[in-house]
Amino acid sequence: MTTRVTSVFLYVTDVRKSMEFYNEVVGAEIIQIHAEHENAPYSLAILRIGDFTLMLHPQEPHAQEFADTRVGVGIHLQIQVPDVDAFYDHCLEAGALLSVSGEPADQQWGWREFALKDPDGYVWSIYQDKSGGQWTT
Repeated sequence: MTTRVTSVFLYVTDVRKSMEFYNEVVGAEIIQIHAEHENAPYSLAILRIGDFTLMLHPQEPHAQEFADTRVGVGIHLQIQVPDVDAFYDHCLEAGALLSVSGEPADQQWGWREFALKDPDGYVWSIYQDKSGGQWTT
């Protein structure tokens, strides 16, 4: 059986704020926005990064499920970019960089990367594969 991961569903504090972060900083395309009624807070935002779908849902209606946890803890996501230094500079220019690792650094496995936190603490490894194809994703 062949499987493929196609999406992730992230519970966030503020769907609009997270949507703006992923659209403006990460470059995700906004596909759909849902609200219970006109002028209501967003109940779901669907964005696309390449062929990967990112779904943002408010945490508040599920508060009981998150009573003993922090959003963003226990998950580390990755985004491959063609030029990690240019992407890092873009993050700085956007004023939205919440770095957990500092500037991009070369890793022993052939990646050049830095870590970025979104507004809810989800950690993204932003990387450029410089291994000559040794690592495939």
